[in-house]
Amino acid sequence: MKLIKRLKISNVFAAILAWPVAGYVWFCFVTTRWRSEGLDELAEELKKGPVIYVLWHNRVMFGPSAWPSKLGQLFTLMDPSPVGQVAARAQAILGMKPISMKANASNFAASRKILQVIRQGHSIGIAADGPRGPQRDAKQAALEWARASGRPVFIFAWSAKRVARLNTWDRLIMPAPFTRGIYVFRRWDVAVPRKLAADEYIDLRKSLGARLDEVEQAADTITGLTPEH
Repeated sequence: MKLIKRLKISNVFAAILAWPVAGYVWFCFVTTRWRSEGLDELAEELKKGPVIYVLWHNRVMFGPSAWPSKLGQLFTLMDPSPVGQVAARAQAILGMKPISMKANASNFAASRKILQVIRQGHSIGIAADGPRGPQRDAKQAALEWARASGRPVFIFAWSAKRVARLNTWDRLIMPAPFTRGIYVFRRWDVAVPRKLAADEYIDLRKSLGARLDEVEQAADTITGLTPEH
């Protein structure tokens, strides 16, 4: 039986598979010599309230591990696809709180649930181009949450001297153990207004994508990792 079919049939199997994935990520994280940037600014903002935590999908592997969990819980939407279920369960093991959504749930229903979480004082993390791409095409969700909640957007990126790139739509970067790396938090210094026209959303999506690229490229420059875009 093919793996995807097994995942569709058994949530238990997805949960079991998540443990070695999470274990590998944790092992790589704790055996890497990390340098962090922007953590103090993020910590100060978290004292005031939750944030919208945004990264590119190809860097999701270390998103939960780098988050300062002692400063607050981080939530994320769970992609209902088989691979998404495994990823969400691995993220939960690493400290993230997945929010389950039905495969046929509307965008309105998802946003309403997310805004409830933010109003309860919890931060929300999202891959700007996830869960299925196109690669490096920032979608509207993070902007909508920032607009409706009034909370700031923080951009996250990590890089390391040694990684493996998978042959996925986003060229997912997998960490390697016993290396040196950096993870970076940067506040997106753009205030998302309460009222936005369609063309303004397009401009903000481009601005957010450009800033994500900038932060990621700066991290790669420090570690010497050659970008593939």
